[in-house]
Amino acid sequence: MTSGERFYERSFESLEGIPTDEFMSLLRVKTEKAITFDRIEARLQDGEPLNIKFGTDPTGPDLHLGHIVPIRVLDLFSRANHNIDLIFGDFTAKVGDPSGRKDGRPALTDEKIAENMSTFQDQVNKYFDTKRENVNIHANSVWLGRMALADVFGYFAAINLTEATQRNDFRERMQKGESVSLAETVYGTLMGIDSVHLDTDIEVGGLDQLLNFQQARTVQKASGQTAEEIIMTPILEGTSGDGHKMSKSFDNYVPVSAEPGEVFGKIMSIPDSLIIPYLKAYAPLYQSDLAAIELTTAEQPLEMKKQLATYMAAISSANYDSGVQAREKFERRFAAKNISEADATTLSFQNKNLTDTLLSSGDFKSRSELRRLAEQGGIKINGTKITADDLNELPASGSLVTVGKHRIYTVSGE
Repeated sequence: MTSGERFYERSFESLEGIPTDEFMSLLRVKTEKAITFDRIEARLQDGEPLNIKFGTDPTGPDLHLGHIVPIRVLDLFSRANHNIDLIFGDFTAKVGDPSGRKDGRPALTDEKIAENMSTFQDQVNKYFDTKRENVNIHANSVWLGRMALADVFGYFAAINLTEATQRNDFRERMQKGESVSLAETVYGTLMGIDSVHLDTDIEVGGLDQLLNFQQARTVQKASGQTAEEIIMTPILEGTSGDGHKMSKSFDNYVPVSAEPGEVFGKIMSIPDSLIIPYLKAYAPLYQSDLAAIELTTAEQPLEMKKQLATYMAAISSANYDSGVQAREKFERRFAAKNISEADATTLSFQNKNLTDTLLSSGDFKSRSELRRLAEQGGIKINGTKITADDLNELPASGSLVTVGKHRIYTVSGE
């Protein structure tokens, strides 16, 4: 059994009744920081189902794999049959999470938030089974939107404003003369109200949420509840490996909506230094697995990257054969240098030029991006590099057009 196949099978195994030390081993691999491991382990040893919370705000319509890192931790708790509270923060999206922001988030309308939320569950469902009986989906406007002002101020009284405004992201913005809204300063308090409402035992999120989590714990304690424990996952570096986090802004992301072949290709583009971080983030690994995986990665980085890419392509479609087929297709394209029409996306001629024809694929942002790629020698027709001026013409119908290493098209028309 290959590594990718083993990871895939583990991803669907029940973890109900798993010994606490084994479950903690799975958690520790995926955790960057916890508050605290000792208390998390003690709660698990009690043997009762815990309330596990994860929230995400629908500030945009599409998710990428960076958003999925904490959700893979949620998946472990779900398969161990704990109670999962998955919050799509339609109310908090109006405030905007200030974590790591250099400026305030643009205000969102109710209509835009609803539009963004409409596909969230389907996207998350590709990497985490949201339809299990122990998973509860919430919109936090249900309780936050109905609170009386007197109740809201009761929670705000528990928060020290000095502490709330001493976070680096606020301080940097204020030093530059940029505004910080009062609403942003209470974002963590709203998260705490979510936790009080759901009686959360453990909350999961990215490391950038630390200050929000600390406020949430304060709110719970002030409300007479035991403060939630916290599991924080790493902020995953993007596929380019240049130190930037995965983000659409840096064009270094893998869309959750991507098909298995695209997932495979994008994972294969990461530098070798990211193989282990990506495996730890997405695959169900025990601490005892790490030494062997690190050794294999050091000795055979290309093969281990292919195992990772196969696993990620398979898990994105809940079909291991899809991952295998994505690998075979990739190797046929790039290892064997044998590209067939079956590997290509078919495009119909647009406006009698190659630029508009390629733009119709939706894979490129602008004409200037295509001109830059052509000037760099990154566009070929039937294996021959073209110039930027050639984009103004149409190649013969049936020609094979390659852009970079991973985008392949056949073009056709009258």
